[in-house]
Amino acid sequence: MRLGLTTAAFYGRLETEEAAARLRALDVDCAEVFLQTPSEYSASFGETVKAALAGIPATSVHPLGTAFETSLFSPSRRQRADAERLLEGVLCAAEAFGARRYVYHGRSSARGRRMEATFEQDAPRIEELCAAASAHGVRLCWENVSWCQLTSPERVRAVRRACPHVGFVLDVKQAMQSGFDAVEFAREMGDRLCNVHVCDFDASGRLCLPGRGIYDFAALAMALRAAGYDGPVILEPYANLFREEAELADSLAYLRKTMEIASQKTANRV
Repeated sequence: MRLGLTTAAFYGRLETEEAAARLRALDVDCAEVFLQTPSEYSASFGETVKAALAGIPATSVHPLGTAFETSLFSPSRRQRADAERLLEGVLCAAEAFGARRYVYHGRSSARGRRMEATFEQDAPRIEELCAAASAHGVRLCWENVSWCQLTSPERVRAVRRACPHVGFVLDVKQAMQSGFDAVEFAREMGDRLCNVHVCDFDASGRLCLPGRGIYDFAALAMALRAAGYDGPVILEPYANLFREEAELADSLAYLRKTMEIASQKTANRV
């Protein structure tokens, strides 16, 4: 597994290309690029990010999907076309900096409001979006998000049946906020798991950097290893969870050590 950090860790502090450059000072194997706004949705901006990363591979792109992903399903032809243009821009940027995974939230709702599972109904449109991504060498990867549609392991099973080309992103904090352990999601995502987002939380559910909370990352790493997962594990903290970059470095070191120990234990079991 490759350990990485999202540029979203610096959201509100640095612009995207500045955050990408800052990753070079941290011990990361890869990066997830969070594109913050439509002016960044272009191949030319993607080249800017690639230069800022200076050789750190970008494994995934994560746009501000709440701004347009729901509109991809709009009954309004014009609204749908505008959303498609935004998606195309994100994919062009991703292709430019080399990301092969698109972190997809799908339809969203006001937090606390349960979204309907309309996967069979939406499947033809989702497959169209998968094809659009594939044209840029990118795979559409659906993330479990507590305030969107993919809120339970059962729903992951439904997506697997309805949408054969969709990959998955496992998010630890979102699993907790949906009332599940991330390992439950990982089991259902199976061989279509493409990316993992990690963050920690305390006994009351308040988020924190990995190593400061109660989540068993060793158990997660062992489960991922046992399942044959060898993709990116991306630290995805909100900017308010740390003050100094040294705190990010400490959390990354904790995750790397935990992953290495889990790998050894898994190998010894085989």
